[in-house]
Amino acid sequence: MTKEVLKYVLDKLEQQEVKNRELYKLDIDITNFLDEYNTVITTLLRVYYGEEGEDWLSWYLYERDPEASVDQASDENGNPICYDFDSLWEILERCRLKKEEYVLPKVMTMDEKIALINLMMSK
Repeated sequence: MTKEVLKYVLDKLEQQEVKNRELYKLDIDITNFLDEYNTVITTLLRVYYGEEGEDWLSWYLYERDPEASVDQASDENGNPICYDFDSLWEILERCRLKKEEYVLPKVMTMDEKIALINLMMSK
């Protein structure tokens, strides 16, 4: 994926997140309608960048402080990483080059889900 394409994808994801938050403020929760789309997007990003790359991308979009005051990432030497789009791009490219083939996670059967719920409720 080129840097320009990634920027376009991130911009679209951020625009959708803004819309989702605005709808939520109006007591319109569309989370359940978007779950399947989000799963597809996450899977495609993991296939391309690996799980580590997708984790960094999700952190950059949804968890980091864009003002760079708190919740910033750093490397093992304490140097800031993933603080802007260009630094995110560098991390994602490293992840893409070292990634292993993505394997879909095991999906729980309905019986397994019920057994888990029953276990949780029995404690």
